[in-house]
Amino acid sequence: MTPGRTSRRPHIKSRTGCRNCKRRKVKCGEERPCCRNCLRRGVACDILERLGVPNAPAHQPATTSPASTSTGSGLPQSQTPSGGVGGATGITNLTMLDLELLHHYSTSTYLTLSADPVSRNYFLVRVPQLGFSHPYVLYSMLSLAASHLAHFRPESRQFYSAEATARHTAATSLATPLLSEISEANAVPMYFFSTFTLFISFATLRGEEDLFFNADDVMPGWLTLFRGMRTVLESNGRALLSSSISFLFQPRADVGRNWESNEVDLDALSDLQAFIDASTSEHDQERRHLLDAFVDLKRAFYSFYGEDLSNDAKIRSIFTWMYKISDDYINMLRHRNNLALCILAFFCVLLNRLEYNWWLKGWGTHLIDRIYTALDGVHRFRIRWPIQEIGWVPRRETI
Repeated sequence: MTPGRTSRRPHIKSRTGCRNCKRRKVKCGEERPCCRNCLRRGVACDILERLGVPNAPAHQPATTSPASTSTGSGLPQSQTPSGGVGGATGITNLTMLDLELLHHYSTSTYLTLSADPVSRNYFLVRVPQLGFSHPYVLYSMLSLAASHLAHFRPESRQFYSAEATARHTAATSLATPLLSEISEANAVPMYFFSTFTLFISFATLRGEEDLFFNADDVMPGWLTLFRGMRTVLESNGRALLSSSISFLFQPRADVGRNWESNEVDLDALSDLQAFIDASTSEHDQERRHLLDAFVDLKRAFYSFYGEDLSNDAKIRSIFTWMYKISDDYINMLRHRNNLALCILAFFCVLLNRLEYNWWLKGWGTHLIDRIYTALDGVHRFRIRWPIQEIGWVPRRETI
């Protein structure tokens, strides 16, 4: 090597990346059945089509069940984007694996989505019926069932994870064109597509969580996805409240009525609020966004440290916080604002308290690890209580 010249890192040029990556002029990792960039952005990926291979995983472990031995993937190749009855033609090519996933959803997965008997019955009976008329609901439902199996069948984890990704990619390709055309006719199925997408993003397997992070990002993908769910709710609140799922929103209304009046009083929370006050000026716009997010977080803490509430109530409280935080606070997280990250670190405590829900398992420790790595020494000291409460130990290289 010539003196004075720096060595270049060896790399492989790709000419077969997906169209989305080419259009955005970013390197495509060519992961199958959906590249990492498209999965993170929640858009349909055409990498399999570009590579000229069938839409199925490259191999299948021998440890999978007999029902999984003949998949053919069975995902829609070309469907109308209406997601209505006309779009249901793509369902005719369901495979044995799809039937296995449907069976698992109807005997196991639906039980993990709510403890309320009425809600459970709706997830069991009505949601699959919606899926038969709206394929994006069906494929997102099957994707969640595959994610559930991936968690509890470690010997087949890679296989079921790939199948979950393939089905969610198919669902997203059908639902995305409808996001700008939500109406009373499709508000309910779009709500359940959004709900399943949120569960799926939470349920990303350990060791693969980075699929829902940018390489240098701290904010998890499910926080962004929840904004999309909020759009569905805000755009069609009246239609949903007068629909067959209006009962689902009654507990949320109860939470809303109690939200403003209940806050938990913890010394650690008081210390953080004092630090935010001392670190920002009274007329600083960022201060208002931070304190709004922080006050709502104190209200979410009430469901865990104030009263002994049900699991469903605790989950609603973290979803309420995710719903109420402002876009300005989200942007502060994107830009790695230290104070915004400190607030998110306290939120990790609530995630950790709920990790007996399979789809939340591991997120409290995983997220606080990312936050700790991003913070400087001064602000790391400010999150010592969440670290102690979670029982997490920093990695040696981050100390």
